[in-house]
Amino acid sequence: MSTAPVPQPRAGRRLAGWAGLVVSLVSLAGLVWWASRQEAPTLPTSGGQIAALAGAVGLYFLACAVRGERWQVLLLENGAAPKRADTYSLIAVGYLGNNILPARAGDALRVVLLTPRAKTDARTVIGTLVAERLCDVLVLGLLFVLLAYGLVSGEGTDLFGDRLPTVAAIAGALLVVAVVLTALLYTRGHLSRVVDFIRPMAAATANLRGRHGAEVIVLTIVTWALEGGVWYLTAVAADLGIDPVEALYILALCSMLVLIPAGPGYAGTMDTGVVVGAHAVGAAKGASVGYLILLRFVLMIPIGLAGLVLGTVLYGGIQKVLRASS
Repeated sequence: MSTAPVPQPRAGRRLAGWAGLVVSLVSLAGLVWWASRQEAPTLPTSGGQIAALAGAVGLYFLACAVRGERWQVLLLENGAAPKRADTYSLIAVGYLGNNILPARAGDALRVVLLTPRAKTDARTVIGTLVAERLCDVLVLGLLFVLLAYGLVSGEGTDLFGDRLPTVAAIAGALLVVAVVLTALLYTRGHLSRVVDFIRPMAAATANLRGRHGAEVIVLTIVTWALEGGVWYLTAVAADLGIDPVEALYILALCSMLVLIPAGPGYAGTMDTGVVVGAHAVGAAKGASVGYLILLRFVLMIPIGLAGLVLGTVLYGGIQKVLRASS
């Protein structure tokens, strides 16, 4: 999973790091209290469960490869000259950074390490990450609303119920206010310096049109379809008793929650999403704990080890790589 914000200035990243730490500690405290009242989780023991777990790991690597290809397409469209080996490898290195460093520093690693190799500037690389996130949020947000509101009705996953029109109206009103205020500030010249600074970062998003935009959206849909398969196969390994559509729902819910600043590895926010989502689709509470443990393994350990190896072999050693994010 990778719907984290793009790199921020150091002061902003420190503030986000502290805020994320508080969110993680509060969320984890509640989850530990809840888990202590559930049955002890069981790990996969049958051949079918172990095969499903291995399949989930393999499918996750495939999803990461598609992410690398999407990043390659975005960079090429915006004038960079990256090597495919770098765009693919830095996906794993970035995930390693996000899993062990605060404030989602993995994206900062991607920017710092790719910029000189792609013969471009940092703001252009950041712009491609912005475009990635926009496509992720668009696809996952639409998926979440559809699944929560209608596709799995009768299973308790309609979190909004009759309140959805009200929620949508409030969100729409806030968006209109934000647009009007931004337009006023821009017409009065207050945003000119900001606009000049962010223009290179906005270019990748502005270029999401025509054939290029369609290609990026298709790659985004394929990525999340593969990740949905990862979450479903992990559910099979955990004997959670859900179908692929319900697994997609839990994935979409978690992906919305991990946009909230949290500690390394989306600590607390992802865990809350898994537990709440599993409960919403009627999964057994005890099995939810085992599912969460297996998801943590599938999504973080193999790709983290790959990032460790690639960072050591290709980018001058892991200590140099981690210092690059500070």
